[in-house]
Amino acid sequence: MELAAHLSEDPVQLHLERGRHWFDLTLVTADKPFLFANVAGALAAWGMNIVKADAFSNAAGVVVDTFFFTDRFRTLELNLPEWARFQRSITAVLSGEADLDRMLRDRMRSESKNSNKVKIATQVEFDHECSSSSTLVQIIAQDHMGLLHRICSRFSHHNCNIEIALIDTEGQMAIDVFYLTSDGKKLTLRQEAELKADLLEELQEA
Repeated sequence: MELAAHLSEDPVQLHLERGRHWFDLTLVTADKPFLFANVAGALAAWGMNIVKADAFSNAAGVVVDTFFFTDRFRTLELNLPEWARFQRSITAVLSGEADLDRMLRDRMRSESKNSNKVKIATQVEFDHECSSSSTLVQIIAQDHMGLLHRICSRFSHHNCNIEIALIDTEGQMAIDVFYLTSDGKKLTLRQEAELKADLLEELQEA
């Protein structure tokens, strides 16, 4: 509520906090396409590992997204001044002032390209019954940098809104669960089929 009260002063409100096991980043802003995907991409570009995320929006189109992530390179842990630069970077990505694709390419170049010892087959499964208002989709895939960004970008391309996102990683396997709606309703069987085909194609290229 406190962050929302300041939206008239700044359309992107961020709150960064360090917890016991990970960092919490809360975002309050107006909803728009690719919002969740772009925040996930910005975190990946900074080398952060997202372990969980929640996404909520109200009837007025105000979004509250919370990302829980670990700081793999201890960038924020060891450099307190980096907190402000990190938050400015997120805001710049959301406003379009920063080139997210370039940021991700730079991160990929800076990290070693060790081959995966364990190969994880991509699985995409839908559940229509577990929620009265949303469609659940579970994605199991090979974990890699920017995975969540790629998945959520596909959601946006198919006009899907993320109501809740539960992100987990076990070794090299990512297990991500999302509750999706489209135009405020569950996905149709046709939407599910098209989204599944697109996700499998996108993640096969990873």
